[in-house]
Amino acid sequence: MRAFTDRPVDDSLLEPMLDAMLAAPSASNKQAWAFVVVRERRTLRLLRAFSPGIIELPPLVVAACFDRSRAVGGSGSSRESWDEGMLCVAMAVENLLLAAHCLGLGGCPSGSFRAGPVRRLLGLPDHLEPLLLVPVGHPARPLAPAPRRDRTEVVSHERWGD
Repeated sequence: MRAFTDRPVDDSLLEPMLDAMLAAPSASNKQAWAFVVVRERRTLRLLRAFSPGIIELPPLVVAACFDRSRAVGGSGSSRESWDEGMLCVAMAVENLLLAAHCLGLGGCPSGSFRAGPVRRLLGLPDHLEPLLLVPVGHPARPLAPAPRRDRTEVVSHERWGD
């Protein structure tokens, strides 16, 4: 969902989305994430300029970051910590998107952006690594489910292929 109306996302919709996002599971309950909610039009335009994945100007973007300082096992610099951090942030973003959908909104996570300019624009300290930009808003057109592979192609029971 990448096409939005100009209608702002009201706080009464944003708050339950943030609550759902923060209720996501995380490795060892470290909650090694941080989020920046962006609504200011100038900042949204700049984010879009740094992110080819943001096609139309949304009314809201959530920048989802891995917090290395809270990583399982220390500094967050190991491959294992990085992988866990990405998974935890992704689960939180999925909760955000599910809540948005339940509230009649839409969104689409984008990992395609220039991290350096995004980091500077949002004032992120060194221990926060931006992983996803998540535009959220009121859909410009009715949402249709995206095609999915058949369950029999991807789900087995007990052993692969059964």
